[in-house]
Amino acid sequence: MKKKIRLGVNVDHVATLRQVRGDTTPYPDLLHFVKEAVKGGAEQITIHLREDRRHIQLKDLAQLSKHRPVPLNLEMGATPEMLKFARKYRPDWVCLVPENRRELTTEGGLDVVRRKAGLTPLIDKLQRFGIEISMFIEPSREQVVASFEVGADAVELHTGRWVRLTGAAKQREWKRLAEAATLAHSLGLGVHAGHGLDTQQAKLIRRLPHLREVNIGHFLVCEALKDGLKASVRRMKGILEGR
Repeated sequence: MKKKIRLGVNVDHVATLRQVRGDTTPYPDLLHFVKEAVKGGAEQITIHLREDRRHIQLKDLAQLSKHRPVPLNLEMGATPEMLKFARKYRPDWVCLVPENRRELTTEGGLDVVRRKAGLTPLIDKLQRFGIEISMFIEPSREQVVASFEVGADAVELHTGRWVRLTGAAKQREWKRLAEAATLAHSLGLGVHAGHGLDTQQAKLIRRLPHLREVNIGHFLVCEALKDGLKASVRRMKGILEGR
């Protein structure tokens, strides 16, 4: 039986192009590109409402929560402000991520081990509204176990380091990913993965044990400049299906 891997398409960088001019243009139309991604096979739309609002804006969250053609996955920091927005707009999933205003993009996993005391009640509040929770973490045993202990529904394993490595170092990081995925599955957590994935890396990541979902954004938006988002998503969906 062929493994089914859900493709979440992150459309943050469609909004980046709009925000380059200070949100003074109505284009590109985020909802249009969301619909194009779905036509290409996206089974989830992912957005990251950052504290600094560098790409996705609150109006985007409001619009997509109202007109979501597929489930909506909201990446957000574990803060009272973001909790308020998640409870108001009710995405299907919340993925809790670390944030640093100086970073170009999310550069590592959330330290669930150190933040357990604060994360547990936040997760409980979100789940009471029917929102499922994933934790964006480094592939370590400690972070997987802590994610289970705070009540998460899934972990999203940070693949950024693995993507950049080569040779023996890449193989060692793969072993960490595989061990973390196997442990998460044994604890009843869903196994998701994301960050830095492109065509070649997607061909490899689909072999990760128990993988249910990947979230890919930057690469697909860049490819869309050549062929359109529907086509770039369709190709990625084919890769994940082993075609």
